[in-house]
Amino acid sequence: MYSIVEHEVLAPRVHRLRVQAPVVAEKAKPGQFVILIIDEKGERVPFTISDWDSKAGTVDFVFIEVGKTTQQLATLQAGDQLLSFIGPLGRPAEVGSYGHVVSVLSGYGIAAMVPILKALKDHGNTLTTIVQAPDRDRLFGQKPLEELSDTLILAVGTQGDGMIESTTAAMRKLLYQHPKRRIDRVIAMCSLCLMRVLSEMTRPYAIKTMVHLTPVMVDGTGMCGACRLSVGRTNRFACVHGPEFDGHEVDGWEVLMARRCTYADESILQQGFQCRGCSQW
Repeated sequence: MYSIVEHEVLAPRVHRLRVQAPVVAEKAKPGQFVILIIDEKGERVPFTISDWDSKAGTVDFVFIEVGKTTQQLATLQAGDQLLSFIGPLGRPAEVGSYGHVVSVLSGYGIAAMVPILKALKDHGNTLTTIVQAPDRDRLFGQKPLEELSDTLILAVGTQGDGMIESTTAAMRKLLYQHPKRRIDRVIAMCSLCLMRVLSEMTRPYAIKTMVHLTPVMVDGTGMCGACRLSVGRTNRFACVHGPEFDGHEVDGWEVLMARRCTYADESILQQGFQCRGCSQW
């Protein structure tokens, strides 16, 4: 059993859990994920690690209430226990000295990208971060992003206060300045739809664009086949060979998004939410 050390509500329907998991904390690297099971009747669900403390033996992850399991997780408090907490899984994110790196974040990615940004900063990169949220109330995790980013752009609607309308508008402005203000790499941890659009936006400029395909994962071990995709015309599984891939090499985004929505929790659709794979949030 794995004890919950802390539960913080970051925004409406957005939660951060800190779990006592020393083995995972000791080996975790930026971009990896865990698979947890709440109880004997629970399903296996993947969550990207947003922070860890190897000395304290704790691991953090952020989730949004969208279906049965995440709604159940939202009811757990410090002292409650999880049946299973396996990880770290997946390949760590590519990190190196690239120059100017632009990251695009939404939903769980706002927190999950922080370890990657820390590693990129340690390698001396200049960081521009674009954050998308439906509105100010659902914008969270701003402080660490401000501390790590040389430029932080908030895409939170047309509400003034220096905000920009959308992530694509922000990216378009940055690309307009390229190569005078050179962009060396783009990293996206957001919805599948947005990652696909960003990959096509950067393709003409030959800017390497890394996308995190955690939203298509189900089982997390490569056994269920739900996250199967074609990368450079070669079959890959997001949970085993990723979750980070070169967006320009991902083939068949339409098939990928359709398959993701096939596995959407029925309760999500009944509540009127979009499939997690295509929702901007």
